[in-house]
Amino acid sequence: MNEQDVKNMWRSTPATGGEALPEAELVKRANRFQRRIARRNFLEYAAALLVCAGFVHYLWAFPDPLMRAGSVLTIIGTLVVVWQLHRRASSRPLPSVASALPSRDFHRAELVRQRDALRAVWLWYVAPLVPGMVVFRWGVNTNPDPSLPFARGWAADGVICCVMLTVILLNLYGAHKLQRQIDQLDQINT
Repeated sequence: MNEQDVKNMWRSTPATGGEALPEAELVKRANRFQRRIARRNFLEYAAALLVCAGFVHYLWAFPDPLMRAGSVLTIIGTLVVVWQLHRRASSRPLPSVASALPSRDFHRAELVRQRDALRAVWLWYVAPLVPGMVVFRWGVNTNPDPSLPFARGWAADGVICCVMLTVILLNLYGAHKLQRQIDQLDQINT
């Protein structure tokens, strides 16, 4: 009996916490999870495209140098977010049947990867947008032109901060939910 045989025997032994999930059920759950991730990322990419288009428009529509600089920084920040989303949280296909990685291990690894991406969303999703938003809002708040179509003042800036904080909190909640799924998987399929 070699090390791989021991690992396979260990994996096939149900944990004391419950019955092992059948391979077909693990594959079904993993596929459903990957589809959800792909759908979420598609929506994120579409939103990023709209954000970039909007701020490209602002580059030409508003002559204020701070608003233009903020627009450029926001576009750059959005591109960083898209790159990080692809790098940290892209959907991955299940390994082939011939793969050495069992579905359970793949699914668990993907849950962990997504959980970690959500836990760090403040760093890779919100933080890259902050410089552009700060400079853009600075331009809005200091521009004397009353015809600008943007709300001014601390209240408007506070709403933006609340939206960013809400994004962080919702993603932390999502990470918590993924951790519960990981714990359940560990309990029934160790």
